Amino acid sequence: MASVGFQGEPGAFSDEAAHVLVDGAQTRGYRTFDELVAAVDRTQVDYALLPVENSIYGAIARSYDLLWEYPALRIVDEIVFPVVQNLIGTLDAGIGDIVEVRSHPVALEQMRRLFDEHPGWRRIVVDDTAEAVAQVVSGGDKTIAAIASAFAAQRYGARILRAAVQDDDDNFTRFYLLQRAGSARGSLGRACVALELANEPGSLRDGLSAFADRRINLRSLVSRPSRTRAFSYRFYCEIDRVDEDRLRAALAAINGDTRIFGIY
Repeated sequence: MASVGFQGEPGAFSDEAAHVLVDGAQTRGYRTFDELVAAVDRTQVDYALLPVENSIYGAIARSYDLLWEYPALRIVDEIVFPVVQNLIGTLDAGIGDIVEVRSHPVALEQMRRLFDEHPGWRRIVVDDTAEAVAQVVSGGDKTIAAIASAFAAQRYGARILRAAVQDDDDNFTRFYLLQRAGSARGSLGRACVALELANEPGSLRDGLSAFADRRINLRSLVSRPSRTRAFSYRFYCEIDRVDEDRLRAALAAINGDTRIFGIY
């Protein structure tokens, strides 16, 4: 039975996504992305499920930085997971009882319509949506609610007072599944690579031309500070329907430091 690490408390969206992607997974929560990635690098868990992009908020910068910092890790799979937030309370609570709502700050920000309907509700920030549910249940106060997943409500024995309360229904998070020196679990035909190029005119154009000349399609391009010198940058490229030989030929033609994080 595979062990999968995730960032957050048991019942978090990452926890649920891990169970969906890896059948029969034994999951383990970590406080930060750094602790999560370090754990899989040390093989304390078989896999780490790392969020890299949200359809509303965009790329998750720290996740890309960690791919570079841990060169032994490989992306072996990915999942796009829907984020459905719910108003959750104790088993004896009703919406009319609520005076305080707890959740992660990003989740609270996605609830403007709900808070417009209930302007008297206090908003309390916690580190994790699942942690908010755990606090509500352990406290036993029916005037306090949480914003979190149905999975978290089930995990802690709480009640969903109102389902799907987020402002935007088109909300998805994309996760990479990482393994130390691992190989692809499926055949999505995707890849993630990084380019560290000379800081000179045309270097990025020439790098991207190496892909275009070989009819390699980029899904996304993320720019991050390289940390090797001030105001120099590293580019993370995600590629769709990739042929490995063409990809390696493209990288060989690029004048700079290149890495492949996974072909999966």
